[in-house]
Amino acid sequence: MLDEVSYQPPVGDLVVFMGGFKRPDQVVLDGMVHTTDYSIEYLASDVTLRQGFVLTIACVQYKVRQTPLANEDGTFVTALLERVRP
Repeated sequence: MLDEVSYQPPVGDLVVFMGGFKRPDQVVLDGMVHTTDYSIEYLASDVTLRQGFVLTIACVQYKVRQTPLANEDGTFVTALLERVRP
């Protein structure tokens, strides 16, 4: 299932695209820490994201952690995200 994702560039109109938002939970340090690795997979032709861009997914903001990576033939791209705390 795809989620609606939006990004407001510094100049120009709001960019809205669809992406596969993933939020797998992990337990690390022998069960002492619970962490979530957020990521989004999207069509490369829909948007060009860069490290530091802030996205909104389901009314929650996430920042792109590093340069997004192309998957296999480059049709899809995966961006690792971190949740922006208010």
